[in-house]
Amino acid sequence: MAESPYFWMFLHVAGFSVWSSLWPRQFLKRFFEPKIGYKTYRIFYNAGTIFLFGASLLYLFQHSPETTRLWYWRDQAWFKPLMYTIESVGIFFMWGTAQLGISFWGFKNPPPDGNLQVRGYYKITRHPLYWSVFCLLFGHMLVLGSGLAVFYFLTMELYNVLGVILFENPSLSRQYGAAFDDYKRTVSTIPFLSILRGKVKLTKEDFPPKIFVGAGLFITFIVLIHRPVIVFLVYYLPHLGRVTPWLREWIKMGN
Repeated sequence: MAESPYFWMFLHVAGFSVWSSLWPRQFLKRFFEPKIGYKTYRIFYNAGTIFLFGASLLYLFQHSPETTRLWYWRDQAWFKPLMYTIESVGIFFMWGTAQLGISFWGFKNPPPDGNLQVRGYYKITRHPLYWSVFCLLFGHMLVLGSGLAVFYFLTMELYNVLGVILFENPSLSRQYGAAFDDYKRTVSTIPFLSILRGKVKLTKEDFPPKIFVGAGLFITFIVLIHRPVIVFLVYYLPHLGRVTPWLREWIKMGN
């Protein structure tokens, strides 16, 4: 059991889930923030979240060939356009964090008013960042096509769904009260559904041109660095994992 990639992947997901769910809790924030400050606390939380998420992805790429290959679509003509579309949609939703400002990343104290986000991307869906993560995980599952990739996708998405239901929604309801309840009734979790139903309407004020320009540049940047970063981590630093023929095949794909 302890040698199973599924077991170790479960530990990766569990570690990420506990970290991501624990530090935003109010009892920890009330204890630590007065001592170390909002910015230090937020940077510490974000850095740990990114590290654990990256470690789980790295483990996925290293150990997928040890599990059953369920499909192989990478030599199909339609596959690359599909993957670029999924990546672009994911980065589009990730750019929704720009509305939260640099205080979201801990580089600035939050504004004193701290109003509920209801404009821009948050008119499209209540959870743009979660949809970004969904696209990222779904795309990697399609690329890898392994049993471990399916397991990783399902467990991470199960955590995201339960996290929203058990933690995020109750926390927002306590913080914003009737304003959040009205927002939840108006805007659907499913992207664009509330717009199609006519419950909300996007305006040019929701998406200034600079956001679209920034999103386009960011998409291009991520597409360009995605493969080199993985190559560097799993190929040029082999002590972090084994370089298998399967992994070399993935690295060379599209070159």
